[in-house]
Amino acid sequence: MKKAAFYIANVYWKAVGGLSIALLWAITGGLLACTLIGFPAAIRCFKNAYISYKPFGKSVTVIYGKISLLGLVWIFTFGGVLAFCCMITACASCAVIAGIPTLGQWAKLIKLALMPFAVISGEPAT
Repeated sequence: MKKAAFYIANVYWKAVGGLSIALLWAITGGLLACTLIGFPAAIRCFKNAYISYKPFGKSVTVIYGKISLLGLVWIFTFGGVLAFCCMITACASCAVIAGIPTLGQWAKLIKLALMPFAVISGEPAT
């Protein structure tokens, strides 16, 4: 029953903007994969694109204190743009009552956008 609820929630998520954010993550990963220096970040971008595509049923844990130079550069370049897009879409989803339950997922994606290298993500513990 729980998997069916996650499936329905993920279908709704794709309709209210989740697909566009997942595409942004994938495009960012594709751009970074073209460079040798950006390849490790590209792998993380593709993982985050999958989480953005299906956020319901996934957990995200931030490990504070694991900020590196790459993480700081990320926040001021790609991460800031992705977080801003997530915030704008979250505000737009609040315009309708049906979009309010997705705010927790948008908060999760903002956390991913700002600190993708200090994040452990995966299935929730049951």
